Amino acid sequence: MRNPLNPSRLRRAESLMLDTCTVRRKSGETVDEVTFEVTPTYDTIYTGRVKMQTYEGHEVERESAGQSVVQQRSSAHFPVGALHVVPGDVVTVTASLDPLMVRRSWRITQEYPVKTHATAYRVFVDENIGEPV
Repeated sequence: MRNPLNPSRLRRAESLMLDTCTVRRKSGETVDEVTFEVTPTYDTIYTGRVKMQTYEGHEVERESAGQSVVQQRSSAHFPVGALHVVPGDVVTVTASLDPLMVRRSWRITQEYPVKTHATAYRVFVDENIGEPV
C-alpha cells in the first residue's frame, strides 16, 4: 500500500505555500491609565510559510444592523506539524507574491483540523476587522 504521507506529497503541498506570515496568540492586555482603553498583547507562535485561500462568497444576515452583507469564506494553509492553532489566533501575511496581501490580518476561527492523511493544516479564518492586533 502506498504511503499517503510520503515526503514528496508534503513537499508538493508546501511548494504552493509561497507567502510568509506571522501567527500570534493573545497573551493578555494592557490598560491605559488615563483613557482606560484596553489593548490586547500577543505572543508570536509561528513565523513561516502560508497559503491564503478565499472562495465562495455568501450572504449573511447581521442581527445587530438588520442588513445583509457579503462575506468571503477564507482559509489559511500551513505545513503539517508547523503549529497548533486555536480560535482567536491572528495570522498576518508578511510577504506575498500579491502586494495587496502584505500586512493583512485574519483571525483564525477553528482549531487545526485533525486529519490522519493531511498534507497541510487548512483552517478557516475571518478578515480581522475591529480589534487591533
